[in-house]
Amino acid sequence: MAIVGATAACGGVQAAGSPASVKIYKYMGSKQCNGGGQKLAVIKRQLIESGITVLAASCGVDGNIYPAVCGAADGRIGIFEVPASKAQSALPDGFLPLARLPDAQIVPCN
Repeated sequence: MAIVGATAACGGVQAAGSPASVKIYKYMGSKQCNGGGQKLAVIKRQLIESGITVLAASCGVDGNIYPAVCGAADGRIGIFEVPASKAQSALPDGFLPLARLPDAQIVPCN
């Protein structure tokens, strides 16, 4: 998603070939059959409290195949679009680049 010559949110001009924003994700911690885990708003608040602007947020699945076992992971993730310049700041809090999950998809939040 390269943006060439676009105006960045901070008022400058975005360098050619570098993205203005990137998508990151974090597992919600929910389990098959019993749900649970964190709500999207709670995970979003973690980013905001770390000083990272959230441009968009959605629920998703990681695209991996899981055996159908109650209590096992279900692959639900929170997907967040953040300024590219701030993405590295989210890594210590467990957020990772969405590019690591090529089969991830956006789904409705439960």
